[in-house]
Amino acid sequence: MHTIASRILIGLAVLVVTACSGAGPSASPPPESGGVPGAEFLLRVTPVQALGPRETFGWTPSVVITLDGRVLTAGAVPAIFPGPLVAPFFEQQLTPAGWAAIVAEARSAGLLSGASDFTGGGALPGGVTARLQLAADGRIYDLVGDPGRVMMCITAPCVPPPGTPEAFAGFLVRLADLGSWLPAELGPTRGHVPAAIGILVGAPPAPEPGLGGPPLAWPLEGGFAAFGKALADGSGDRCGTVSGADAVALWAQLLTATQITSWTDPDDGSLHGLTVRVLLPGDEDPCAGLVRA
Repeated sequence: MHTIASRILIGLAVLVVTACSGAGPSASPPPESGGVPGAEFLLRVTPVQALGPRETFGWTPSVVITLDGRVLTAGAVPAIFPGPLVAPFFEQQLTPAGWAAIVAEARSAGLLSGASDFTGGGALPGGVTARLQLAADGRIYDLVGDPGRVMMCITAPCVPPPGTPEAFAGFLVRLADLGSWLPAELGPTRGHVPAAIGILVGAPPAPEPGLGGPPLAWPLEGGFAAFGKALADGSGDRCGTVSGADAVALWAQLLTATQITSWTDPDDGSLHGLTVRVLLPGDEDPCAGLVRA
């Protein structure tokens, strides 16, 4: 997790594409959904680790390609303390030809042959693996692999054998480099405002002298006591989702906060801390494993 694997997962999460100059298409027909009835996305890559839902609440997919061909990725987060509460998200429009090239690359790597496990049996217990979901051939391929199994080569070309863990990891590397791999098939980069946001409300962060800034006001009506549902662990913490116009307003304020920012309840003035989950196509209710039924 702290070597090649972490660099790949971070690289996917920080996908900054070289088409920012505006090169590439800005308006084109969206890719097809691979003929999959009920598909919610074309592609998702998510980190997977055997942790509880609270520990992974803030995790988001490294990359999502939506049914209408938007490539959604998180932006870079500065390595400072306190860091931002949320990473900015960006989107680019992918052409049908670009999506066809991605599917062809997956097929060439042997990932669409019917196998689903590309860990090679070498994934460490408790370690991070990568889940790849891809809509093609009338189905959703749901694959898991070890992102650290990148083939190390002395000379080029460096092409791992199809169907191997190295081919899986190599495909993730290609996804992290769409800007240089498919520059003519990507539109300009623009900011992405999530349609929905999961919020876990807990105790206020520990005070850090000279850091954190003043508390921010919770911008939604009703206060925290009326937000979402109480957690099943009896802590008094709450979890809920925000969507529509409320999500747009909240997102703008979340981008100004840090990980140690406190939030003031508009009803009673109490302070709380937030853990945030950006909800993307294919995500389930992030509170489902936390709140009382």
